Amino acid sequence: MKHRFRARLVVTDILKYSILVVASVMALFPLYWIVMTSLKLPADSLSMPPRWIFEPTLRNFRIIFLEDPYPRFLLNSLIIVTSSVLLVVLIGSLAGYVLARFRIPHKESFFFFILTTRMGPPVAFAVPFYIIMAGLRLIDSYLAMVLIYILYNLAFVIWMTRGFFQEVPLDVEEAATLDGCSRLETFLRIALPLATPGIIATAVFCFIVTWNEFFYAMVLTSDAAKTFTVHMPSFVGAPRMRWSEMSAASVVAIIPAIAFAIAVRKYLVRAFTLGTVR
Repeated sequence: MKHRFRARLVVTDILKYSILVVASVMALFPLYWIVMTSLKLPADSLSMPPRWIFEPTLRNFRIIFLEDPYPRFLLNSLIIVTSSVLLVVLIGSLAGYVLARFRIPHKESFFFFILTTRMGPPVAFAVPFYIIMAGLRLIDSYLAMVLIYILYNLAFVIWMTRGFFQEVPLDVEEAATLDGCSRLETFLRIALPLATPGIIATAVFCFIVTWNEFFYAMVLTSDAAKTFTVHMPSFVGAPRMRWSEMSAASVVAIIPAIAFAIAVRKYLVRAFTLGTVR
C-alpha cells in the first residue's frame, strides 16, 4: 500500500509539473515569437516555413527610432498613461477610503452605481465622449485622453482600494484617533501606508490596461496626442507588410509595462497577502 501511495504521488507530481510546463510554454511562446521576429530581416520574417535559424539584426529597431514617428507616439503614451494613472489612483483611493470607513446613506447602492460605469462596452460611450470633447475643443489633446482614462479606470480603482482599506484593522485607526490624529492624518499616516501594496497593485493593473488601450485613442486622437497603439496598424498594409518593424515596435512597447511591474514587484507580493495576517 505504501509503495502504491508513493507511486500515485509521483504520477500526480509528473502530471502537475507537465501541465505547468505546457502552460508556461504556451504563455511565453508569443513573446518569444515577437522578439525573434523583431530581430529578423523582412525576407526572413515572411518566409514559409518559418526560419528558426537566422542572423539577428537590429535593423528594425533602427528604422522605428530613426525613420518612423513611432518614438513621438510612444512618448505620448507615456505622458498620457502616467498622468492618468497617478490622478486616478489619487482620486480613487480617497473615494475607496470614504466608502470603506464612512457611514453614508445608501452607500452600497452608490457603490454599485459606480461599478455600472464599467459594465458597458467602450463603444457605447465613444460618441458621448467625442461630442463632449469636441464641445470643449479638446479633441486630439493630452487633457482629453487623461480625462477619458481617469473615467475609464475610476470605478475599478475605487472597487479595489475599498477592499484594501477594509482589510486595514479598524482598531489601529481608532488608536490613532485617540492619540489626537485627525481623520486626514489617520488616512495619511495609518491607512494609506498599510494599504500601499494594494494601491500599487491596482496602479500596475491600471497602467497595463491603459497602456494597451486602443479604441478611445483611435476615436479621440489624430496626431498631436496619438498613442503608439493607434500607430501600430500602420506597419501592416500597402505597399508591404512590415512584420519585422511592427514586432520591434511591440518589443519596445512591452518594456515600460514590464519595467514598472518589476520595479514594484515587492509591493505586488505584499498586496496578494494583504489581510491574511492580522
